[in-house]
Amino acid sequence: MLDTVQVTANLSREVFEQLKSLAARRGIDANTALAQAIGTEALLADNVGPDDQVLIRKPDNRVSKVNFGS
Repeated sequence: MLDTVQVTANLSREVFEQLKSLAARRGIDANTALAQAIGTEALLADNVGPDDQVLIRKPDNRVSKVNFGS
């Protein structure tokens, strides 16, 4: 069994709706979606510098880039 900690968070209505939408699109609950989002943010924080770019390649080979930093 996983060791869990209960957390209370105050989210704006918009962020809460985004969380619920993300969870629904993935077929998971909001707790799991939030945990995955935090894991993704940790991965990016550990590996992406302020001037780096993250590339997203779509199945049709279109590429989008995400800039982090100023």
